[in-house]
Amino acid sequence: MGKASVSVKIYNNTYALTTSASEEQVLKIAAEVDRRMQELAESKRLLQTDKLAIWTALDLAAERLELQGKCVAMKQEMQQQSVEAEQKMQEKCAALEQELQQKCMAAEQKMQEKYIALEQEMQQKNNVLAEELQRLQARYDRLLAAVRER
Repeated sequence: MGKASVSVKIYNNTYALTTSASEEQVLKIAAEVDRRMQELAESKRLLQTDKLAIWTALDLAAERLELQGKCVAMKQEMQQQSVEAEQKMQEKCAALEQELQQKCMAAEQKMQEKYIALEQEMQQKNNVLAEELQRLQARYDRLLAAVRER
C-alpha cells in the first residue's frame, strides 16, 4: 500500500500527515489524541499546546506500557495454562492407556480360561470317543471271531 496524505484536526490545529495507514485508522488515532488533549486541558488547566502534547504523549506511553505488561502477563498465563492442559492430557492418556491395558489383560485372561475349558471338554469327549472305539473294536473282534468259528 502506498503512502497517502491525510488531514487531521487535533486540539484545534489541522495537520497534514503522510502515512501508509488507512485514512480511517489515522482519523481514529487523531480523534483519540484530540480527546486526550481536551481532557488534559480541562483536568490540568493547561493552555499551552506543547505541554498538553507532552502530557498526552506521557499518558499514552504509560497506557501502552501498562497494556504491554498485561499482554506479557496474559501470554505467561496462557502458556502456563497450556502447560497444565498438556500435563492433564498426558495424565489422562496415561490413565486411559493403563485402563486399556488392564482390560486387554482381563480379556486375555478370560480367553485363556475359555481355551483351557474348551481343551478340557475336548479331552473329555476324546476320552469318551476312545472308550466307545475300544468297545466297538472289542465287539468287532468278538463278531469276527464268531464268524471265523462258523
